Amino acid sequence: MFRYSISLTLLLLFPTFLQAAEVLPLVNHDLTVKIQPASGSIEVRDEIRLPEPAGSFDFLLHAGLAPKLVTQGATLQRLGAYAGVVSGQAYRVAFEQPQTRVTLDYAGIIRHPVEAGRERQSGSRAAGSPGHISEEGVFLSAASLWFPYLEERMLSFSLRVNLPDGWSSVSQGIGSTDGSRWQESAPQDDIYLIAGRYTRYEDATSPVTAEVYLRSPDPQLAQRYLQTTRDYIALYQNLIGPYPYTKFAMVENFWESGYGMPSFTLLGPRVLRFPFILHSSYPHEILHNWWGNGVYVDYQQGNWSEGLTSYLADHLIKEQRGEGAGYRRETLQRYADFVHGGDDFPLTEFRGRHGDISQAVGYGKTLMFFHMLRLQLGDPVFIQGIRRFYRDNLHRIAGFDDLRAAFEAVGKQSLGSFFEQWISSTGAPDLQVSEVEVHREGSSYAVQGTLQQKQSGKVFELTVPVAIQTEDERVSLFHLPMKQRRLSFNIPLQSNPLRLTVDPRFDLFRRLAVGETPSSLGQLFGARRMTVILPSAASTEVKMRLQRLTAAWSGYWKESTTVWDDTLDKLPEMGGVLLLGAENRFVPYFFAQLAQHKVHLAQNLTLAERSFAADSHSFALTAPHPADNKSAIGLFSVGPAPATDGFARKLPHYGKYSYAVFHGDEPENIVKGQWEAATTALSINLTGREPFPPAQIPTHTPLADLPGL
Repeated sequence: MFRYSISLTLLLLFPTFLQAAEVLPLVNHDLTVKIQPASGSIEVRDEIRLPEPAGSFDFLLHAGLAPKLVTQGATLQRLGAYAGVVSGQAYRVAFEQPQTRVTLDYAGIIRHPVEAGRERQSGSRAAGSPGHISEEGVFLSAASLWFPYLEERMLSFSLRVNLPDGWSSVSQGIGSTDGSRWQESAPQDDIYLIAGRYTRYEDATSPVTAEVYLRSPDPQLAQRYLQTTRDYIALYQNLIGPYPYTKFAMVENFWESGYGMPSFTLLGPRVLRFPFILHSSYPHEILHNWWGNGVYVDYQQGNWSEGLTSYLADHLIKEQRGEGAGYRRETLQRYADFVHGGDDFPLTEFRGRHGDISQAVGYGKTLMFFHMLRLQLGDPVFIQGIRRFYRDNLHRIAGFDDLRAAFEAVGKQSLGSFFEQWISSTGAPDLQVSEVEVHREGSSYAVQGTLQQKQSGKVFELTVPVAIQTEDERVSLFHLPMKQRRLSFNIPLQSNPLRLTVDPRFDLFRRLAVGETPSSLGQLFGARRMTVILPSAASTEVKMRLQRLTAAWSGYWKESTTVWDDTLDKLPEMGGVLLLGAENRFVPYFFAQLAQHKVHLAQNLTLAERSFAADSHSFALTAPHPADNKSAIGLFSVGPAPATDGFARKLPHYGKYSYAVFHGDEPENIVKGQWEAATTALSINLTGREPFPPAQIPTHTPLADLPGL
């Protein structure tokens, strides 16, 4: 889910659009709109008020909307055409004498199809339309060029909408109960016009009105969203500052989407009915009203909003459940799975998500940046910093420089090198611990060893957490400043040390060490090099289905080779390996790598102490590659023939899991999980005795649960 923004769709159109920390001139649009869904037509009168008298101004409008001047004493000149996501036309209004007001009439048809779009690396197709008016519904934004778009201007608006009986509209700001009028006076970067046949639900018991717009009546579903809206707005007002709008609405879209707009979110009909959405993606979209739709993003400096929103929504919710470390590990795992060598880029170049690589860097690294900033400043100062940033930049365009200024102001320290290292540079530290020894002198102990950054290129300035478990059943946490490639450490203790673990809570943005995560489907779909091995002993029909899978996934890998199993004596020693089909002759070798997990395949698959008939179930299993510790081996099998295409489409969404089992023709996921991770290269048993599990290390207190908030 993400913020739907003009800045993402028109950034290339106006390279100078949106200057950070600058109060841009405010243009007001007074729009009267008539929409006829059956024909896809729109008629508009727009009374434009400029912030100061001007001799002329330029604007863009949809090429099919043919504007006419109503204002006297002005001329309308056609300039160049614009070929973008929609065909646009540039115009210039010239006044005989400088004026602040002009009125335009225009009309035409906007019906760009809702298309699946290009295949993403994540395996999903991003459905969407730049603008659509039909009996299904109405979706218009600045990307539709449905209103005159002026460069380097913010805007406010009033909107009157004439629709067929039974239809209502949704937009930003304050609206009438029948959905025919909307007004927003706070500076905006877009005007959204959404319409459909809606049943509207409302809860106005708090200062912020909660609303739900459903395409078919469902009071129970609406009440769940109304209650959740109240809860999360209260949480974020307490944590950050006042909610910047008067309402928040959950609006059902007519295609599957997850858009966050100012004061409302537009969710697809299936998405909004998933129970987990209420406490995952939904609070993320609510929080975007503070970050992205409250404080706007200077995209020229990089998109900080998605990472900060993910940190204070997705991560915070996991942290409240005691799962923060696991969430950070999954974030680092995604970076390890998908970002290789030249794929990396600095956060200053992140604009928006367009695949797994951009998500791993733009969302994941930015999330970890804010986590590390929090640890450096301490929780109270970090909270003061986000409050200061919000207060100083509400309804303004802000970038990483403004974030740094806010945190420096409250923290009373320079953060220039910290921001430069994580925002403007690429790469990640790759830590190694070695030469670890325990020394005893009388009743005192000391753990000595060497920390090393083994990545090539630059050395990162870090504060490395090190946990030591001792015989008195305590775990002590030490923080080692590291500015050089090799750091020798000597940690004194009063009790016999049993285990040393580097960065046990995954607090650092870094490359994961061997054993820190189990093998995963993401390792396979994110591999740079892949060998797909097909079963020569399978039937012709099965071979054809497996070849369809191979074709469906071929775009994931930069280098891939497809071979039949009877052409190989052994598995490739480098890169990912994907075994397709239960008839594959390397299946026994694969299961030998999973011996400790008690997984077997005969007529049935035995997994997680359950048995699944192979002919009615499809499954994907992974195992570590025995010769390449950065790669994985996979065994994928499709049971029912009709499940092939659904399996191909769905499986890439299970990237963090080690295994997944599906049932039936759809197919439906019924089991998924991760293998228990082995002993890691960053966790050292100091006893020389049989391995034992590390002690539980206290979690961070969730930001929203801190005393005094």
